[in-house]
Amino acid sequence: MKLVFLVLLLVIPLIMVYLALRSRMVTRLFHIIALLCFYSAATVIAGDVYATNAHMTTFTTEIHQFLMNGWFLYPSAYLGVYIPYVMWRSLFSEKS
Repeated sequence: MKLVFLVLLLVIPLIMVYLALRSRMVTRLFHIIALLCFYSAATVIAGDVYATNAHMTTFTTEIHQFLMNGWFLYPSAYLGVYIPYVMWRSLFSEKS
């Protein structure tokens, strides 16, 4: 299963680069989705950290509970693919 994740982390960003080099609209779409995912994940983290501090507790289960939150997990998964996409894209883009 780890091998599947590793292959997907290599293949999906390369597919994204291929699509982005074909269309500027796709590139903008990838950037907009990344911004929304960043703010979604950051909001979940901030809310859970605030709730943990408000209760004056730092149990491991409370701290790691936000990692299982779908509003954090899915946007973070996209960002985990988006960051390699940006790096691959910078290698393949033409500099003026």
